[in-house]
Amino acid sequence: MKKLIGLSFVVIASFWLGGCHGATGSYTSNEKFGESVTGPLEKNARSYQGIYRNPVIIVHGFLGSNMLDKKSGENIWGEFSGSDGFALPDWKIRALALPMVMHKPLKDLKDDTVPNGALNTVKVKIFGITFTENAYLNLVDALHEGGYQLEGRPLDSGKNFFNLFQFSYDWRRDLQESAAKLHEYLMRKRKYIQKQYEALYGVKDYDVHFDLIGHSMGGLVSRYYLRYGTADLPELSEKPNVTWAGAKYVDRLIILGTPSAGYLDTLLEMQKGTEMPPFPPALLSTWLTYYQMLPDTSTKSVVYKNNPSTTVDIYDFQTWIKMKWGLASPKQEEVFKVLMPNVKSRVKRRLIAFDHLKKCLKRAKRFKRAMNLTARHPDSLKMYLVLGNAVKTTRRAEVDEKGELKVVDYGPGDGKVLASSAMYDERDGQKTWLPFFYSPIYWNSIIQLRAAHMGITTDPAFKDNVLFLLNSMPSTKYQYLIDEYRKNNPK
Repeated sequence: MKKLIGLSFVVIASFWLGGCHGATGSYTSNEKFGESVTGPLEKNARSYQGIYRNPVIIVHGFLGSNMLDKKSGENIWGEFSGSDGFALPDWKIRALALPMVMHKPLKDLKDDTVPNGALNTVKVKIFGITFTENAYLNLVDALHEGGYQLEGRPLDSGKNFFNLFQFSYDWRRDLQESAAKLHEYLMRKRKYIQKQYEALYGVKDYDVHFDLIGHSMGGLVSRYYLRYGTADLPELSEKPNVTWAGAKYVDRLIILGTPSAGYLDTLLEMQKGTEMPPFPPALLSTWLTYYQMLPDTSTKSVVYKNNPSTTVDIYDFQTWIKMKWGLASPKQEEVFKVLMPNVKSRVKRRLIAFDHLKKCLKRAKRFKRAMNLTARHPDSLKMYLVLGNAVKTTRRAEVDEKGELKVVDYGPGDGKVLASSAMYDERDGQKTWLPFFYSPIYWNSIIQLRAAHMGITTDPAFKDNVLFLLNSMPSTKYQYLIDEYRKNNPK
């Protein structure tokens, strides 16, 4: 009998402490679940499609669009063969590189490589078999689950128009240039939505606003657009004038894993290249965006090995010449021959590379200055940040007298972008430490997830929170609906 009583007590205690399976009615269950329960309130919110639901534009990150040759139609980025994992053919290296021309402005350096839609899936062909890996498909599918209709897909039953769009841009080129193209794209989609509203609801020329979701580098493009609209970068001698011109058409910006203060791997890769995909340093170093994502000098991400208290000015052209980094490396001569096949002189190739390097560094410095200016956004705009903090991420490197970089410190991040960079925590790199986070960006909310750079969008907490924000939280523009309802329906 005592044994039976004891066993009964154990069973009762286990139910009380752990809760029954499913945790229904339990105060004490510590179970975790793979999916949330979608109730009628959320279902109704997701099914709504009308003038009070902002359309969404996704702005992809670095490498996030298919690239093709506009003349031949041949794919340059987005579809790969097994051999691409070992070495890129010369024609593809030339096609992926930005052209370099002595004394020609960066904005005038054009080629036949153009973006062709967001990279939702990556296709790899090996031995005649095609394998597909998700890129931005996870984000698209999560938003579709929330009721959003992606342009180009068949509309769901009961849905009348597209309200989810993907802005595709050339991830090699100037981020300011991409921000100006984002405006053009937004204006086209705005006209499309206005026509739908007029046809369906009889509302003419409705003041359509958008919600933007910017992943990684796409967050920089989006944030520049909000601050300056289509305006060019101010000169270093000018004080940036933050007009918030883009905020006229945007209610909310959701940023995912964006290197607001840059990230160290850009510099490391321009010195050593990448293994997967196999990009040589000289190829990477033609892309202006790589310089615009270099870590800010204020973070003290690069220091001298023999004097760790001294920060290396990685935006100084002479530093690159001295350290023989990227386009200043004599070890890249064979790649230079591929990039500039019509230039027969080694000396001339070097001069052209130096000229491109100088222009990129100057442009990057102007971009950083414009983006890092402390400025509070208007009340009509809300800015949200979602970041990863579960992966040890490169934080600081030392450089020796030969220009060799060695990572000496890591910090929490998503494997590419430090959490402190995503937030732009201005305490990082400062001698005086404050107990509170502060930033030139006035975030309305910050969500930290235990996820890697691309894994942020697959985290269940991301989907639940973002869909609730988009579907059930009113933007400032529509807060009046709740106020009017309460006024007309007093308790």
